[in-house]
Amino acid sequence: MTTGCAGRWQGWRLWVVVCLLETTFATGAPAGDGPQDAAPLAATEVLDRAFTARYELDMTSVIELVVHNQEGQQRTRRLRATTKRIGGRVHSIGRLVEPEYLRGMTILTIEAKGRNHDAFLYLPSLDRVRRITTAHRGDSVFGTDVTYEDLERQRIETFEIMTLRAADETEWMGEPSYLVEATPRRAYNYGGVHFVVAREDFALLATRYFKRGATRPYRVVTADRADMLLRDGIILPTRLSVQNLDRGTRTEVHLTELSINPPIDDHLFSVQALEAQRPLPVQAH
Repeated sequence: MTTGCAGRWQGWRLWVVVCLLETTFATGAPAGDGPQDAAPLAATEVLDRAFTARYELDMTSVIELVVHNQEGQQRTRRLRATTKRIGGRVHSIGRLVEPEYLRGMTILTIEAKGRNHDAFLYLPSLDRVRRITTAHRGDSVFGTDVTYEDLERQRIETFEIMTLRAADETEWMGEPSYLVEATPRRAYNYGGVHFVVAREDFALLATRYFKRGATRPYRVVTADRADMLLRDGIILPTRLSVQNLDRGTRTEVHLTELSINPPIDDHLFSVQALEAQRPLPVQAH
């Protein structure tokens, strides 16, 4: 493993995850009454409700990434992260806790609609902040099965919605669900994607990615009901599994020390606060 300044710099791509992680692994406001009480829903409405239910909250947490390779070896990264919606955009800041040789590396990311996110990285070895790019969303994150696109906030306008399978045609882990088939409007690493959405409350249970022309997914992101936290109408998956079926590998993501919709100072999400290494908020006890 590379160490020293070079190792720290190679680790910056992992930090792009931090700001995207909370926006991808969080679940937000209640989605409203189930579709059984209303007219049948269109595919776009189902997916829009799923995205609204997943991303509309502020949060602080510790995020653990455990990478499992084909040989059974594991690598772990732990991050302390904070996310807040400001002016309709997601702002995130995260700081590496482990491993020790990357400790203190911090990234600030501000969501930008219609273009790449703004991102700034603090390097402890140089005691300076550098602007970085988040353009390559389909790239693997630090050798894991997670991509940057997996971890960013999803929006309905990103996809061309194709079809919606009825609830009686689809089950996921025994739960009646919708299956929304879509294609990305922009050029990404995949040609199609299936979103599995719970019929009862629009929780996003799984996302399956397909190469162009393929009928078998090559990557699958899942969030089981057993690992979802329900609080004040919020459904928060605290564990996610990202599998690469082509490589036979997976990455487990675990959220701990959660605080949902806590008071967070807007000024934390600034380059000045990043340069000063302002402490991140922790879970209130």
